Amino acid sequence: MRISSLIAALVFCMFCHAQDKAYDIHKTFPVEQVQADIDYAARYLLKFHPDPYRYFPEDSLRAFITATKAKITKPLNEMQVRFYVKQIVAKIGCGHTDAAASKAYVKTVAKLSRPVMPLNTYLLDDGRLMVINNLSADSAIVAGDEITSIDGHPTDTILKTIFSVITSDGRNETCKKRGIKYEWFKYYYSFCYGFKSSYNLSVKHSNGSLYTSKLEAISSLKDTLILPKQDSVTPLHQTKTCRYSILEAGKPVAVIDVNSFGGKHWNRFFRRTFRDIRRRGIEHVVIDLRDNGGGKINNGLKLMSYLIPKTVKVPFDRKPNLIPFNGRLKMDIGTRITPLLFTFFLPEIPKKGRLRHFFFGFPKQRNGFRGTTYVLVNGKSFSMSCIAAAYLKHKAQAVIIGDETGGNVAGSNAILTGSLFLPNTHVKIFVPVYHIYHDIDVENTGHGLMPDYRTIYGKQDILEGSDLDMKKVKELVK
Repeated sequence: MRISSLIAALVFCMFCHAQDKAYDIHKTFPVEQVQADIDYAARYLLKFHPDPYRYFPEDSLRAFITATKAKITKPLNEMQVRFYVKQIVAKIGCGHTDAAASKAYVKTVAKLSRPVMPLNTYLLDDGRLMVINNLSADSAIVAGDEITSIDGHPTDTILKTIFSVITSDGRNETCKKRGIKYEWFKYYYSFCYGFKSSYNLSVKHSNGSLYTSKLEAISSLKDTLILPKQDSVTPLHQTKTCRYSILEAGKPVAVIDVNSFGGKHWNRFFRRTFRDIRRRGIEHVVIDLRDNGGGKINNGLKLMSYLIPKTVKVPFDRKPNLIPFNGRLKMDIGTRITPLLFTFFLPEIPKKGRLRHFFFGFPKQRNGFRGTTYVLVNGKSFSMSCIAAAYLKHKAQAVIIGDETGGNVAGSNAILTGSLFLPNTHVKIFVPVYHIYHDIDVENTGHGLMPDYRTIYGKQDILEGSDLDMKKVKELVK
């Protein structure tokens, strides 16, 4: 018993020692290793990606990679390496392709207190960066003040730098603008310029006067966000990702808020919802896809089946090769064999040297809605939510309200995703396997779905928590 107890204690001590040895996020990598990682990223990202040169010509992209490597003249830590990798990835113009921290980095920073700027912000349509919450001790800075510079960097320069590392579909910028709202701006700023113990700010007050202040950083673990209270909505029923309620706008309007095309109980939720809409005789339905980053195609087709009176299809394809089985592109076994399953179980035709498959959605007859549909979108309406919005507009004559979607109106790269790990820093790059084509007659201009009614939020709208999109719905219904 004594020997076994001694062995157990020894193993426990060894385990505890291993657990205490955390990854050093400040560890730097030699220039040679950093450049080798960038070469590796460029070689295999461009090899594996289904459509790498649609928005940025190959010669220009390779020239940008060469210029990026030339900037690296000293050792860099992982976050700094990721900055340059994300700039390269963003040039492809694919919102489903991105670079993330290594597994060790993510695990370490999850409980790590890092100094961040004590402000939450909002970027207005005119390019002004506005304070939403001041979490510092300096009470002279108030909500509605405009940030003109940080640490000597003008705001427009900061935004240009941040946007250079955010991926989006094509030439879209609404996804980037929406992506830095509220608490996210300060984290993107620190990612691009470093985490600091204090931040020197210049702001413009509402009366036009200028003010400068040195703000002490707050802990990322104590970060908080305070938003204006909005009108409470009582849902008739809901799931974790969907909510159904009734809005009175002179006439009853059914509102279906879809936060994500993920989660469970989709069949039951939509069956109950559209049955209730039919029984109430409601003629106006709002589909709220704002800040919906996407999800499963089958869930999106389920929604569309109640709103589009004809069968819809979502085509997707890739070149016939063995890339999904390449060991450098990491996937779980289920994802890796899915291309084979597509070949056996989905319709397949060769087209322009690629293998094209189709997902189908079939219209609901009994509870299908044939009234007026309004779809609310913004820059974070991405992936499946952009497909749904585009199909509803072009196949169900839906009225689109809000801002340009973050997802491309003509298609994107998605379906399956593999991970490419750089050999030295272990930075992770997400690479989609297929290209999706939207079955609608639109030109790919590199932009998202444009709204029929664009809503432009001013400073007071943000500070008061006004919902201009829903106000526009009420105007149109009356």
